[in-house]
Amino acid sequence: MKKLQLLLILILFQISVFGQLNPESQKVLDTFRQLEMQNWNEARLQTAQHRGDSTIDVKFYHLDIEIAIDSAYISGSVLCRFTPTVNNLDQITLDLNRALTVSNVSEAGTSFSQNGDSLIINLDDNYNPGDLIDIRINYEGIPVMAGGYKGLRYETHGNEEPIIATLSTPYLAHYWYPCKDGPDDKADSVYIDVSIHDETVNGIEMIAISNGILESTSISGNKKTFSWRHRYPIVTYYVMVAISNYKQFEDQFVNNSGDTIPLIYYAFNEVLQAQQEGVEDMPEAIGFFSEKYGDYPFTEEKYGMTQLGYYGAIENQTNTIINSMDKNWFMTSVHELAHMWFGDMITCETWNHAWLNEGFATYSEALWIENQSGESVYKSYMNNLQYFGDGTIYLENSQDTFNIFTAIIYYKGAWALHMLRNVVGDELFFQSINNYASDTNFMYKTTITEDFQEVVETTCEMDLDYFFEEWIYGEYYPYYYYNFLQNENGKLFVSLYQKQQEIYEDAFPVFTMPVELSIHFNDQTDSTVTVWNDEQLQEFEFNFPDKEVIQVYVDENRKILRKQSYNPDIPVGINQSSANDKILVYPNPFNNSLSVYINKPLSTPYHIKVFDIAGKQIMEGQILNKTTSLNTEELPAGIYLYTISNNMNPVKSGKIFKR
Repeated sequence: MKKLQLLLILILFQISVFGQLNPESQKVLDTFRQLEMQNWNEARLQTAQHRGDSTIDVKFYHLDIEIAIDSAYISGSVLCRFTPTVNNLDQITLDLNRALTVSNVSEAGTSFSQNGDSLIINLDDNYNPGDLIDIRINYEGIPVMAGGYKGLRYETHGNEEPIIATLSTPYLAHYWYPCKDGPDDKADSVYIDVSIHDETVNGIEMIAISNGILESTSISGNKKTFSWRHRYPIVTYYVMVAISNYKQFEDQFVNNSGDTIPLIYYAFNEVLQAQQEGVEDMPEAIGFFSEKYGDYPFTEEKYGMTQLGYYGAIENQTNTIINSMDKNWFMTSVHELAHMWFGDMITCETWNHAWLNEGFATYSEALWIENQSGESVYKSYMNNLQYFGDGTIYLENSQDTFNIFTAIIYYKGAWALHMLRNVVGDELFFQSINNYASDTNFMYKTTITEDFQEVVETTCEMDLDYFFEEWIYGEYYPYYYYNFLQNENGKLFVSLYQKQQEIYEDAFPVFTMPVELSIHFNDQTDSTVTVWNDEQLQEFEFNFPDKEVIQVYVDENRKILRKQSYNPDIPVGINQSSANDKILVYPNPFNNSLSVYINKPLSTPYHIKVFDIAGKQIMEGQILNKTTSLNTEELPAGIYLYTISNNMNPVKSGKIFKR
């Protein structure tokens, strides 16, 4: 109980009444996200250049490497076990940065050549699907860093104490070991034997950390070898090594099945107490996500965190690396923990679907905040994640580094989940997420957006094509203009008009969504109703004979990523008109589009003709639906006349103005 009280005090201290973290924590989180966004920029650039060898399916890697401490150098061997995906395979291509030199290949490899960052290996026979083939590559060299900051990186902490670590996302594992790099081919397991010089720095032993569990440590002469074993499927860029004079401390988590999961942390001695205090609530966080998403995915091994002292964080499988584990970094720790389910266990098949990693982890931050501090703070937290830029959550233009802002997969990706939750309801939403995370078709494998959509649709028994088309594959967001009118009989009419801003030409003309209307009365009570909005101009009617409506708000609780404004010029009260053929031409004045609304079923099409002031016809259109919009962008500003006819019979005419 005391621990929970301390946690609540911390959270309330960190989060202001506006739902923001304290300045230092917010700065940490913003910096972390900025660095991760740079990762995705690099991912998209690499996508344009990188193509993994599709003729092989990698099953296993064994890295037996030695990493120098005093200066950048790596040497050793990597065994790659794979099976062909084609017949008569006699040559394969792996990825290895050109700064590293291969001395020989063995097992099934007979000869090799290096061309840029490609390692081409000739095989000793023709192989077919079902064959299991081993190739061993011996290599060495001085590793370089991508962009000057990622790869096998050498830094210092404290009193010039070395810290060496790998930063490999998104395609940078080949900057320090030969592999089939990228997200689309998970090895079933990986063994990592890391040898370093057996020494102490400032009285603390140098150790080498990696994925999975440490099965043995051995010493031969002045060399110490740490043998790590990770027996879960893993992508190449989540394989990690970190070397420093770490102090180790531990905790544990017991899941609902009674399994004890060790929590192992590696931190710098000079800040050890702050790191210990910063992860005190990790068992509770693992318990929370286990409840929402299913059991922690790597139960048989561990969850670990390793301090870097620089950079941000990377969700390396079973062992997150992070700048710091102190309390200011706790929300980053929460983000990386959520990645163990979404990113590590279930991995996007291509970076086009990166929101399945980052949108889920970012939304997990908000869920944690909601769990600790309640709904109002959760809403404030989501408001801080609003994204109103261009681009699609699905990174369609992934080869164009500068065309799409990477913030979209974090912020709008999180908002897509927030909106989906409100569309299907809490119970079905969390059941869908749990079903997705526990589906054996996806666990420890790769997925795409359509896989997730199918799970949600099956769980909720809903067709959600409209939602995913609008929010994952579509651009921008709805802009709701609205007006309301209550007549003398107490009937309330609310008109919603979606008019996305003119600069957003690629936006959906209508975002189909359930929209919440908050109706406030003069007796200081209120009522909330949800309407189904699927037309550009749509009117809704309610009956409040004993109450006076003083205000109506659209989506007051921000369940939709949108903008909205009250507009008294929007037609309202259409449904109370006695004229069944009521026709509205709006807005007037108009700008780049003109809309026609006909309040009756259209058995035959209507036609509209637009004339300039001299009587010359300059535009003609057919009206097939109750609401039809005409593109008037090419018309110059001025006065125009129009006529609307049905079966050649004029039914309405008037004057309109272009601003």
